[in-house]
Formats: sequence, C-alpha cells, structure tokens
Amino acid sequence: MKWITREHARVDRIACPWLITRFIDPAPELLFVPASEVLAVAQREGAVPYDVPNVELGHRGPLCSFDAFLDRYELGHPALTALAGIVRGADTDDRALTPESAGLYAAATGFQAISRDDQDNMARQFPLYDALYAFCRAQAGAPAPPRVLFVCQHGAAKSVVGAAHFRRLAAARGVAVEAVATGTEPDAELTPGAVKGLAGESLSAVPARPRPVTLHDLQTATRVVSFGCEIIARPGQQVDRWDDVPAVSAGYDAARDRIVAHVEQLVAELAAAG
Repeated sequence: MKWITREHARVDRIACPWLITRFIDPAPELLFVPASEVLAVAQREGAVPYDVPNVELGHRGPLCSFDAFLDRYELGHPALTALAGIVRGADTDDRALTPESAGLYAAATGFQAISRDDQDNMARQFPLYDALYAFCRAQAGAPAPPRVLFVCQHGAAKSVVGAAHFRRLAAARGVAVEAVATGTEPDAELTPGAVKGLAGESLSAVPARPRPVTLHDLQTATRVVSFGCEIIARPGQQVDRWDDVPAVSAGYDAARDRIVAHVEQLVAELAAAG
C-alpha cells in the first residue's frame, strides 16, 4: 500500500511511517513529495495522504497525525497511547507535554539535519522510536487485554455484526476479551443493513467506517474469525472459518442468527478456558 506526505520530515512525518511499518502495513511504500503536490500525487498513485491539511490522517486541534492513526486503526495499546503524548509534545509547541517530548524534538531536528533525504531520515530514526516504544511498554505495566479479530472481505457487515454480538455476549458472561472488526478489501462505508440491524438490537456498529486488517491486529489477536477470507496467521494462532454465514445484504436476520450461533459457541469456549 502507498502512503504519502510532505518532504523534509522531522517528528510526526517520521513517527507515522514508523507506526505504519511496525503496526499497520506489512509492505508499505512511503512517499515524500513537496507539500503543494501531496494531494495530486496521492490521487494519481492511489496513495493515502497524511499530515497535510484537510485529510483524515492529519492534525485535529491539539492532536497530531500520530493520534489520528491510532484512532483510525484502533491502535489503543497503552504503550502507543503514551508514545502518542511524547510525539504530540515534540511535534507541536507543547514541548513540556511529557518529559521526553523536548528530547525527541531535539533528536529529530538533529537527524533531519544529518540525513541525506527522508528515506535516510526514517532509517536513522526508526530505532529511536523502537526504543521509545519499549520504554512506554515498560512504563505501561499491565498488558493489553486479549482480543478476537473478526475479518470479512469488505469489513462492512459480517465482521462488524460478529464483533458487536461478541462484545454483548462476552460482557454477559464476564469474559474479558475485546473484539475488533476488519476487512481484507474494506469498503468505503458500512453496509446499511448491518447498521440498521444492529441499531434495532441496541448495538453499535464499530468501527464507524470499514478499516483494513493490520499487522497489529494479527500480532495481538488471541483468536481470529474469518468469514471466507484467507488469513496469514501466526504459528499456533487459531483461525475459525465461519464460511457458512449468508450475506447480510440478502437478509440481516438470517446472517445474524448464524453469526450469533457461532459467537455463542466461541464465547463459551473462551469462558471455559478462563
């Protein structure tokens, strides 16, 4: 996948590629172009623009583009949240936001000065972010709760319905396992029938817009549920195939009933396993 931003990067435009490479995209192509050309080149190359005005993965109020990535790709690990504060302070005028922010700004400025270009800058700075992330993980202490990853092709219906009912049933059984819904080829919007059907059961469709399955999803999932998708799982990682679920667009109730039957069995297994 292609990702594009402004050239002459310093903090946020190095932190975001690090995040993309380590947690989101297994084979990213990272492009840096003059600021005035980002959106035109993004459209021509089919690239995702970030850290430029008026894009989803950009600054919002006091938050920087790194924060936008965490929100869009549901990267809610406490260590990444802590790292986001360090990046935010270094990338904005709020250098006192964390004790580490001023140091990151100084180091990033130095790396920018001694690097041949943005690609060289990334190669030099990525080990710094690896170290900061390890520091944040040590500070965070308790590990993140286990997660079940639901994956369908478009990330717009089956996986969303499955994750919603998993959250409901897991909470009722006291099973402390999270659920995320993703797609291998995500659509632009959720399937209206899925959103309407879940709303009728007082359940929320999450995420609000389909998103791709990420490296972080696969690395952190306790269990993977596939609706007819081929998943490259970790060695020993269990993948459940729920290929018998009919299309939600063909009728919410039939798809929902089949999904809930599977979810009930999965939650029971996880409850029994403790």
